[in-house]
Amino acid sequence: MIFAAIITTLTLIVLIVASYTDLKTREVPDWISYALMISALAIRAIFSVTEGWEILVSGILGFAICIGLAFFFYYTNQWGGADSKLLMGMGAVIGITIPFDSSSFTLLWFFLGLLLIGTVYGMGWMGYLAIKKHYKFLPVFKQKFKKHRKYLIPVIAIKLVFVIITVFYPFAWPFIPIPLLLFIIFLFINSVEHSCFHKKVKTKNLTEGDWLAEQVIVKNKQLMKKKTLVAKDIALLQKKVKEVTIKEGIPFIPSFLLTYITLFIVQKFFPFVIPF
Repeated sequence: MIFAAIITTLTLIVLIVASYTDLKTREVPDWISYALMISALAIRAIFSVTEGWEILVSGILGFAICIGLAFFFYYTNQWGGADSKLLMGMGAVIGITIPFDSSSFTLLWFFLGLLLIGTVYGMGWMGYLAIKKHYKFLPVFKQKFKKHRKYLIPVIAIKLVFVIITVFYPFAWPFIPIPLLLFIIFLFINSVEHSCFHKKVKTKNLTEGDWLAEQVIVKNKQLMKKKTLVAKDIALLQKKVKEVTIKEGIPFIPSFLLTYITLFIVQKFFPFVIPF
């Protein structure tokens, strides 16, 4: 199908460019995401002339749903602006097929895959940073462990509960290491975040989308709480302070590319894995 070939090629090009930009500069220009949204809907509009109005409505539905998801993740400070805008574009690309059938769930599979692959990718990236900046990571990890070691008692208690359960239900043994594993993962993520992601920057170098990692206090009064910065926040900070602490996020855009490629491969070569 010509439509599928064109929109797939366009999406791959955009995701490759966006991933490279994110890895290189930690920023993705808005025009890249907007170009994907507009192009995807425009292509659907053109093909709707010959293939029916459903192809356009499909893109609009996917776009609308992803707008809701994007706003949720952005305003809960889970994602940055670039990630959220790109998700909107992917909604327009993948769409929700009408009339509804098994292929209508492709956008759902993409989103679930993005969460799974994004988690694995994120943990891998943090592991890389922890090794690369071990001189920063290890002291913070030790400090965090001392601070939170009191929680080892309930963790061990939960492990013992699972041990007792396995006496009666042997199939429950895989759950035994989970409490301790979750405790270690919590310490690891928290330590990497504070040792490798936080950095001091001059306010003149701030850009929209930067995450303020610590509240800003001026003359014993809170000037600004931790938040994702917009233009007016930056202007205020530049007037009042010279330096702030921001949190650098993981360059998450490559996980969009990995998920889209994975979805494409599964759809083409392993359709029995997920119904399309």
